[in-house]
Amino acid sequence: MLLPAGVSVRRYLLPLRSSRHWRAAQRQRRLPRRSYTGNQEEFMSQENQTGFFRQYFIACFQPGKYKLLLEKKTGSHVLYLGLLLLFLLVVDTLIPFGAWTASVGGFRNLFMNRIPEFTLDNGTLTMESPLSFEIGSSIRVEINSGVEKYTQEDFDEEYLQEILVSKTNVLIRTGETGSELSLSELSLSALSGLYLDNQVLTAAIPAIMVMLLFYFIMIFISKAVQYLIVSLVYGLICRVGVRSPEGETLSIKDSFLIAVYAKTLFAIIGSVNASLGYIISSFWVSMISIVFVMSYMFKAEVSVLKPEVS
Repeated sequence: MLLPAGVSVRRYLLPLRSSRHWRAAQRQRRLPRRSYTGNQEEFMSQENQTGFFRQYFIACFQPGKYKLLLEKKTGSHVLYLGLLLLFLLVVDTLIPFGAWTASVGGFRNLFMNRIPEFTLDNGTLTMESPLSFEIGSSIRVEINSGVEKYTQEDFDEEYLQEILVSKTNVLIRTGETGSELSLSELSLSALSGLYLDNQVLTAAIPAIMVMLLFYFIMIFISKAVQYLIVSLVYGLICRVGVRSPEGETLSIKDSFLIAVYAKTLFAIIGSVNASLGYIISSFWVSMISIVFVMSYMFKAEVSVLKPEVS
């Protein structure tokens, strides 16, 4: 196309560049690139974020990425530990107890049909015939009014916990040995003003359920206290063994949080082992867990203190 004399190409195209159609065309050309950039940023965000279940996976299998967990807010750490302890309570306490309750047909059937007729009056137990049963495979209960008084020699260390009820006393053992620290005894003479029989127990089922609820809450609290104390001990011990190139060590808070996460895997293994009746000795589980937890903490502390490459 020939241009009029004296009109340059640039001057001829200038109105077109400033036109609305030209600007719209330019925007259309840029759209794919902007869309790609947005998708790329979204992809990188998804790759870098540490989701809820991802926290547990990292805690159990990727100690080298604990730095991502330490960047979480305090509320996230609290939620993580609370749900972990709730899971442990369900696995090693609620599931075995629920299975046992179902096996006896519920408390009403247990009190009216499974337990022989008995009376507890003036601090003395009288039962029609002895009763012995197991809760799960680690708790043994034996009630025998023909025995005047149970003693420590009557325990069977094959079980983790035992409850022995005689004519005059109740003896309870918790733990793997019959040491004095794990024994508690109740003399039935202290209940001389209490009368119990099968019908009274059946009528007291609602109260028993409330007592069980408080019992499970206390177990949860004790698990939390024990978990936190052990994590603090791990943190204080392991933080002095790793230093950065500048000679710095982790803060007590970071070491404590690393220990909380490092204990996750073997806390779960220990609860499953307890639920299955300690198919592996708890002693060996504890020894192996110490080695693995300290190894996890060492790897995590090295990864946190390692200087980042700019």
